[in-house]
Amino acid sequence: MNSLPIDRLKELRSRLHETGLRLTPQREAVWRLFAASNRGYTLPQACQELEKMGIGQATVYRMVASLQEMGFLRFIHDADGGHRYLACPGGHMHYVVCRQCGRTRQVTDCDLHTLEKLIAAQSGYHVEGHHLEFFGLCPDCLTAGAHPPHPLENCC
Repeated sequence: MNSLPIDRLKELRSRLHETGLRLTPQREAVWRLFAASNRGYTLPQACQELEKMGIGQATVYRMVASLQEMGFLRFIHDADGGHRYLACPGGHMHYVVCRQCGRTRQVTDCDLHTLEKLIAAQSGYHVEGHHLEFFGLCPDCLTAGAHPPHPLENCC
């Protein structure tokens, strides 16, 4: 389970209020579903879970879009190429994703400023940011016998 502080819920309430929206019980349930997971959910999975609480698909999709736009959710890529959404504790970070079980871990160290400047200089773009994910096997999956592929097997 993610350990997102209760302050994040207060911040969400405030940000929604700024946009003219209330933190309804349905919107809060959407947020809490994602905040309670360290693996995240695809949109269909989230809809299936929240449908049990009487929350419709349109509400889930709209709230996920709002949460992502406000920086409360972030998508990551599954090993199969799909997207899952994870709750963000705020600030700049990346994730390492287990390709076997889907568990994620936040990585807060990011020293890519030099690379961003180099890419900007080479491309002529004004680089505004980046999205970086790492994939591998978590300690539990390695202990259970999952085997990492050859290092160049999944090379770009």
